[in-house]
Amino acid sequence: MSISKDMKYTALYWALRFVETELDVHKKAYNGYEVTVYAEEQAVDFGVGIRCEGLYSLTSHKSFVVLELVDRLLTQGYKPEQITVGGLFDVTLYHDDYLIGVTCYAWEDYESGWDGGFADYEVDYTSRLVSGLLERKYDIHADGFDFPSDRDDYKNRINATADFDIVGRELVSYKGKEAVVHVPEGIVSIGASAFWNNTHIREVILPDSLERLGGDCFYYCTNFEKVTIPEKVSVMGNNPFAGCPKLTLANKSPCFVLENGVLYNRDKTDLIHYTISKPDTLFTIPDTVICIGKHCFFACDHLEKIIIPASVIRMENNPFSGCTKLTVENHSPYYHFENGVIYNRFKTTVIGCLNGTEIDRLVIPDTVTLISRNSFWNCKGIGSIVISKNVNRIGYNPFAGCENLLLESESSLFPCENGIIYNENRTHLLCATNRSVGKSFRVPDGVTHINRGVFSGCVDLERMDLNGVTYIDKSAFTNCVSLTELYIPDTVTYIGEWAFAYCKKLQKVSVSRKTVIDKNAFNECPAEIEWRKT
Repeated sequence: MSISKDMKYTALYWALRFVETELDVHKKAYNGYEVTVYAEEQAVDFGVGIRCEGLYSLTSHKSFVVLELVDRLLTQGYKPEQITVGGLFDVTLYHDDYLIGVTCYAWEDYESGWDGGFADYEVDYTSRLVSGLLERKYDIHADGFDFPSDRDDYKNRINATADFDIVGRELVSYKGKEAVVHVPEGIVSIGASAFWNNTHIREVILPDSLERLGGDCFYYCTNFEKVTIPEKVSVMGNNPFAGCPKLTLANKSPCFVLENGVLYNRDKTDLIHYTISKPDTLFTIPDTVICIGKHCFFACDHLEKIIIPASVIRMENNPFSGCTKLTVENHSPYYHFENGVIYNRFKTTVIGCLNGTEIDRLVIPDTVTLISRNSFWNCKGIGSIVISKNVNRIGYNPFAGCENLLLESESSLFPCENGIIYNENRTHLLCATNRSVGKSFRVPDGVTHINRGVFSGCVDLERMDLNGVTYIDKSAFTNCVSLTELYIPDTVTYIGEWAFAYCKKLQKVSVSRKTVIDKNAFNECPAEIEWRKT
């Protein structure tokens, strides 16, 4: 799979506010100057003003960092004629009196070091997209130049208990059990998922210093009742308040509008959050809105009808999940609704499916090449889905929680056996459902990877044989509520975050001391870990 076709980078194009004007063609204008991304060709045309030999290839994480940096420079007012892509540096910025050379890195490869002498100022730079927010870091190897960045390098002494995991001035996570939490003054950013599923908190008091709220930072805090967005908050990731059924939100920031329990950005072009407890059964989205954000209507089960205006050009990851009574009246020419399934306007992508949809057998249209992650999440009324022959991308298990679903496949890239979907060479287990897995499952020989969310919601699964598996990805077994005991073989080198979260009957897990276990892998799970010496 080519990297530029990954869903993550489609999200990146939108985060940079590129718009898909034609199939797989994304464009953005900067005061009349235009940059074009050709997703299918894995290329970007930086236009006639920027010095670049032909189309620039988008084939690596680093190449997307270059795209993000050029976008940043153009957005901040630099002229195309001042920018060169490629050559001695990845990006070169020309001024009348000095030269800036920028070396770009993939996030995980970032390093800082100055060769010296090739430019007046040399910069090491990287960026990434996390839960709807762009994060950046850089180092400047000369004094006296304020390179454009929103990163705050000021080191501040912050008074905090051990319950707060703080890096620099960012609250990365909160591990405490207090009902009322005072986030320390001096914190400027709350990281993505920082309070994820903390069922103890009732109120969080945010500091006046806060500027950024990461995506999903209060996700599924089911007893969370009260928070106020401080005045300085100007940046917010994917719905930070999704899945909080008791929450009453207040806002002091001029960068956001809170209107009748619905949160928008300043100019009401982005719909960020709809309060779950609102009793209304009908909601008409304002015609100022161009983007319906990820998770924005998650679990808003009072809603029976939403009217989408013609202004909407972007609908992020299945925004209506958890709304079991919902119907949608759509006026956007960018989306197509059919039998409860949401497609993009070209009908090449499955965006989502309304949870109340009831279909005995759904054959994905031959026009579809991508089934987006989470798109059929918790759709219990569909009997079977046929993955059609032209599907070449599937987001992480789109069928999680579909207890009654049986999968079939006509795509050679995604072979199916007994309702289980694998990658082409059958080394990765991609999708499974409760109906296909049953009470007992043995991973077939040759499969080394259990991908993200594969067995999530397999509520009948009692026994699991991880035969030969080396890698268990994030959320792989969440909500497997019938698992009671598990032996994880020595072959497994890594267990991802939330892998066995909410496995409420899992009492005993035997695992090698050499296995790397990510944070929250056994969240809300009573299992006693038996460490083996190997």
